[in-house]
Amino acid sequence: MSISRRRFASAVAAATVGLPVALADEPKSPTEPPKPDPLRVEMAAWMESIRVRYADPRMTPEVLTLIAGDVLGDIMHCRRVSSFPLKNSDAPAFAMTVWRSPNA
Repeated sequence: MSISRRRFASAVAAATVGLPVALADEPKSPTEPPKPDPLRVEMAAWMESIRVRYADPRMTPEVLTLIAGDVLGDIMHCRRVSSFPLKNSDAPAFAMTVWRSPNA
């Protein structure tokens, strides 16, 4: 099927005229605020709990920074340990022996 140059040019012109109208009809998506990092939220909760429970004038920002490093390490360790799924048959290996008095 052949098409003349004039017909092709009018088709392109019609398409470009309707393009801004088509783009304007698209609904605007509301910008969602970024979701907070769960690790930061958990760490902030722990640090606030520590600050309130152990209120002391020696808790300077430098000391709180050191404590925050320890808390972050503990949270990461707990997440690492929790990432290994356990089966119902998993249990500690108790080695129990019966203690008998020497006189018996």
